[in-house]
Amino acid sequence: MEKSIVTTELSAVPGERLIDKPELPPQGTVSYQWAETEWSGDGQIKVGRKEKFEVFCDEPPRIGGQDRYPQPLTYICMGVGF
Repeated sequence: MEKSIVTTELSAVPGERLIDKPELPPQGTVSYQWAETEWSGDGQIKVGRKEKFEVFCDEPPRIGGQDRYPQPLTYICMGVGF
């Protein structure tokens, strides 16, 4: 069986993209994801980074946060919706 195709090696040109094809490749695809996370040192605020993107999360005051950013589980819920 052929090795799965790594998605970062695929074309981004319209018409050549995987999403433009009528069927997925029979050997499948694989996508590797990573992110860096750290505590900001400011209460419950945390920061996550992925290449050029940055997101922040916080907790409500009842558990020591300032409610300045969405809670971590909110990002999971939004990701499911996307």
